[in-house]
Amino acid sequence: MTTMTQTPTDHTAARPPAIRTNRHAPLLRGISVFLILSLVVGGVSGLVWASVAELPSYRINSDGSASMSERGLAQVFSSDSSFCLVGLVTGLLLGLLAWWWFSRRGVLVVPIAAVGALLACLTCWWIGILVGPSGFAIRISGAKAGDLVPIDLALRSWPPVLVWPFAALVPVLVISMVRWDAAERSRQDRPRRRRRPPSAEPARSARGGTDSSAGLSPDH
Repeated sequence: MTTMTQTPTDHTAARPPAIRTNRHAPLLRGISVFLILSLVVGGVSGLVWASVAELPSYRINSDGSASMSERGLAQVFSSDSSFCLVGLVTGLLLGLLAWWWFSRRGVLVVPIAAVGALLACLTCWWIGILVGPSGFAIRISGAKAGDLVPIDLALRSWPPVLVWPFAALVPVLVISMVRWDAAERSRQDRPRRRRRPPSAEPARSARGGTDSSAGLSPDH
């Protein structure tokens, strides 16, 4: 007699990934919103960078040549310094926001804060170049004697880009260390429970103490 075994249909095989996806959906949604917000903050920072950067200018002489003063030569890298200042403030704000939003996710808050700050940095760079002066060669070729032609708004070194993610990590690391130190102190200051010696149990029960042995009559 042959027995027929019915193989169960594998309907539950696809459930764990779906459950896992639904479980991580709020996290992915929060990360997406945070990154979009970082892009918006980066765009606003680009407008601020274009407005606060002091760009030196070339003066067109009567013979058609262009010259720049020594003070102007010293301000050539002013766009980099202003970009660092804007990035420092924006990075700190994004780091605080990332900690407030994703601190319960543990170490995941670190890459989220760094990536958000880096996206804000690139957006600020792009918006600043679009809004600020550009096309220096075209502008200086069409200038007349006595005109002042500012240089292009651009970054002339890469270190200012690194300021943004590092600034975002500062509040995350500082708050993490402070909270860890506070947790360690509270754990060390917590009074340890001492075990009662066995000889003290009958004496306390006879006196009618408030411990767990109170109210129990001794065996006769």
